[in-house]
Amino acid sequence: MKKKYYIVYNPVTYNLMDSIGLCKTPLELLGYIANRDAKDLNENTYLDFLDFDPRKEKMGMVETFAIESYAIIYVGNQVAKQDPDAQVILSDGLRNKIKDLIMENGKPEAVLISSMSSNFPTSVCTAIALNHAKIPVIIGGIHVSTSGHDVDLFIRKYVPHPELVSYVRGGADTDVMSAVMKDLKIRDLKPSYTGYKMIEDKVWGRPNITYMPPMKLNFLRRFPLVGNMMAEKIRINPTAPYLGCPHSCSFCSISSLPKDIRRFTLRSADDFVNEIEYIQSGGVSLQNRLFFFLPDNIILGGKRLVEMLDRMIDRKPKINYTVQISIEVADNDELLKKLRLSGASHFFIGFESLDIRNLRAVGKSVVKDIEKSGQTVREYYSQRIRKIQSYGIAIHGAFILGLPYDYFNSIYDNTGHEYGKFCVEHNIGIQATPLSDLPGSRDFVESQKIGRYLFAKNGTMDYMISLVVCDLTEGNRIPSERLKKSPLVVLHMAYEAINHVGQMKSAFKSAFYMMVKSFLYPTINGRERFLSRLNDMFVGFAVPLIVSQYKDHAEKVLSSYSEIRGSLERLYDMEKDPSVKKQFTKYIKGFIHR
Repeated sequence: MKKKYYIVYNPVTYNLMDSIGLCKTPLELLGYIANRDAKDLNENTYLDFLDFDPRKEKMGMVETFAIESYAIIYVGNQVAKQDPDAQVILSDGLRNKIKDLIMENGKPEAVLISSMSSNFPTSVCTAIALNHAKIPVIIGGIHVSTSGHDVDLFIRKYVPHPELVSYVRGGADTDVMSAVMKDLKIRDLKPSYTGYKMIEDKVWGRPNITYMPPMKLNFLRRFPLVGNMMAEKIRINPTAPYLGCPHSCSFCSISSLPKDIRRFTLRSADDFVNEIEYIQSGGVSLQNRLFFFLPDNIILGGKRLVEMLDRMIDRKPKINYTVQISIEVADNDELLKKLRLSGASHFFIGFESLDIRNLRAVGKSVVKDIEKSGQTVREYYSQRIRKIQSYGIAIHGAFILGLPYDYFNSIYDNTGHEYGKFCVEHNIGIQATPLSDLPGSRDFVESQKIGRYLFAKNGTMDYMISLVVCDLTEGNRIPSERLKKSPLVVLHMAYEAINHVGQMKSAFKSAFYMMVKSFLYPTINGRERFLSRLNDMFVGFAVPLIVSQYKDHAEKVLSSYSEIRGSLERLYDMEKDPSVKKQFTKYIKGFIHR
């Protein structure tokens, strides 16, 4: 008798945009992604329909930077806690494929899926195939939390057993997961569940979880001498001291959620450090030394952040971590010192734009401070970047392309080139993304209302398919007149910003710059042990090289291979302005590999 088990699944995103206008139902989309006739789907053939075409995989940020999904690790621990006699197997459809797991272990008790908007189409196709085998599916994540009606519209409507499909809105807390597991056992799932706590203590370390083989930072191999070693040795481990957001920004998906569902939730400082020490219990190496902390802005922790940093400094776990933070941290020397001593090695900061008018347009809170300082945006950011780097902390900045006051004079003179040069000048990395309306956000609702959407109206198949571009790789709204109303122009600008920073010469320049800074201002462990100080120095060198992989990721997504069109060729074919098309004719050819 085979052992009882569950699959917790974080699907990859697939390049499905060429199926727009071709697939009229989710069943047809499943046929498209599996290269089969959807009419043949039944309980005997469902495994064949879980064998998705690898040529249509779309390289995501997670795969590029080899960061495991903390969502499925967290949910996996919740499931393992509720049913300690069962095995919980984590899957991403690449390293552990659902088809292979079922062939080896038989049908699971259920498949629990964590879904962003960009991989929601993959979730739909997976759920439909599994339902034909009477395998229960529970979907969670930001997309169904903000757009739960899509489960009815694109899944339940097309399956023989809709009662076996459910979704969780909000957090996967102990209360909601207990209810889900109880109802699974009696085969009486509710259509939906709502969780209110984003994160809890003691949801880690369960022994009955099967993890996937580690991902590798393969793009690092392009760097001579150190590339192969770094690709083999380095892993980035995610964890979260707290989650949730008290703000309601118009561009953010969670702006549509009630405050009680997205409320800010903290773990205890001890539990957070205990988890880090558990991960390192077998010994410390580059496999478990580098961490990514998940809060959208670590500063939101306030006094609890200081408590957490003090605990880390006191207990001295051997870590170097990346975290998202706002530029205002540069004005708090005491906090900067504690962050660095606790292991902060890399800040991800949302700069968004170098134009104060754009910052006003997106409601950036730092506008008041910039205006009060009497400086330009460039001067204000420059001063604070240098301050943060002096503490041995590297930076990469997020910039949005396609904002109202961006400019495009030519493919050689535009906002994208300006941002790229700024980052190279300041030895920082960059994440440059086209302006996009995320499903569930107020901006998305407005775009749908006024017809500003680029691909399709909410509720249609083409809308569902176009969710795959909600991964920060291209926009889904019509750009402004200043940018020729051209999504091709905006995507080009985003790439060129990344291209400046990701060039090998620029990446090594930033790497050596931060190597010196990191050695001169080490972490608490680096202050006490010279070997740890050398490790701080190595991380300072490695971070800019890792961040430069945005260039490799962008080129993989933008380029066309065999029968799959990349984003640039597809948007070039869509372009309506003859003058824009003429400018890009030669440029596009460099991204087509036949």
